Amino acid sequence: MNIIVHYPTTEQALAELQKRVAMVHAEAVGSYIEKLTCPKEQKIKLIEAVQEGAKTR
Repeated sequence: MNIIVHYPTTEQALAELQKRVAMVHAEAVGSYIEKLTCPKEQKIKLIEAVQEGAKTR
């Protein structure tokens, strides 16, 4: 299978793509954590840990 990808050609378009990719990633992580069978308090701690990890990058 061949896939053709057209990358953004302007800085503004690249920034928008990065923003959208980040939103999809955040939703995927949130959905994954939501489906875990651990207590709510532990889920909150996981989300906080993910947020802290993102700040240090």
